[in-house]
Amino acid sequence: MGEEQRSPWLFSTVKACRTARSGPATQLLATACPFRLGVVDEMRASDADRDRYAAVLQQAFVDGRLTQSEYNDRLGAVMEAKTYGELQPLIADLPADNLPVVRPAADIVPAAASGPPMIAVFSGVERKGVWGMPDDNVAVAVFGSVEIDLREAQISAASNEIRAFAILGSVEIIVPKGMRVDVSGIGILGEFTRSKASAPDPNAPLVRVSGLAFLGSVNVKEKD
Repeated sequence: MGEEQRSPWLFSTVKACRTARSGPATQLLATACPFRLGVVDEMRASDADRDRYAAVLQQAFVDGRLTQSEYNDRLGAVMEAKTYGELQPLIADLPADNLPVVRPAADIVPAAASGPPMIAVFSGVERKGVWGMPDDNVAVAVFGSVEIDLREAQISAASNEIRAFAILGSVEIIVPKGMRVDVSGIGILGEFTRSKASAPDPNAPLVRVSGLAFLGSVNVKEKD
């Protein structure tokens, strides 16, 4: 099934806004389009920005403003969005507070290295064995499961982050003994936990785990 049949609202809104940016009827469509047109729409969004938009969708789902299907479609689109112009249509018909303030210029400090998001919707995703772990990671499980095994991962940065979102799904993070882990996620009718851990090695890299478990689970486990 194509995107248009699966989510007609999402398809039509994004299509209209793209047309408004490039078509001859710019002024007319700009009035109807639910977000500001222009250079700002083409500005790249950060991982933190995507997290804020995801939080708006999560609250709308909890409030009953979105169905399960609508929430799944929009959350997946948020995690794959590259620019503000792609994010805004996804929350245009929802109450939205605390969204990113777009700056006119890019940061001078380079952004941390980010990997592609690990998204499991009615499926399973694994990162295990020998693999290079980016500084910044996002895992999303919606009616699915994500397993992240750090025991053989090549970790070059001293500080790393994993943002995990489990919606009626599960995210399991396996760490080796001695790894420094800081868990600060939220569980809503679900669990966001870390099992009993051994004494951390002060020279080991730090992994921060944050995010949300809604009717699902995010677990950090230590294994040999």
